[in-house]
This record gives sequence, C-alpha cells and structure tokens, in this order.
Amino acid sequence: QPKLWLVIPCYNEEKVLGITAPMFLEQLNKLINGCLIDTKSKILFVNDGSEDTTWNIIKKTRSETK
Repeated sequence: QPKLWLVIPCYNEEKVLGITAPMFLEQLNKLINGCLIDTKSKILFVNDGSEDTTWNIIKKTRSETK
C-alpha cells in the first residue's frame, strides 16, 4: 500500500484547527482501516509563524493521538 503524508500549513488557525484537525485524522484513519494506504501514513501540521495559539493546538492534537 502507498504511504501518504499530508502536509498542512497552519498560520493563525486557532479558530478552525480544533475542528479541521480531527476531520483530517478521521479521514486518514478511514483510508488506513480500509487498507488503502500504509499504516505509517502521517499528517504533518506545520506552524508557519502563527501569532495565536495554533502551535499549542497542534501540540494538544498530537498528545491526544498518541
């Protein structure tokens, strides 16, 4: 199966990242569970110098998905 890496640039996304991150993760898990992509597939959220709490949301999302 192919390995999929999604790179999501994030800049001042505090208002939407808490909603969209779980949606991305849900879709990734569906693809993995359907054996359409490799279990080592990943989503990379890249903080592009946000001036809000985007980085904290990314860290929180990471800690919740371990």
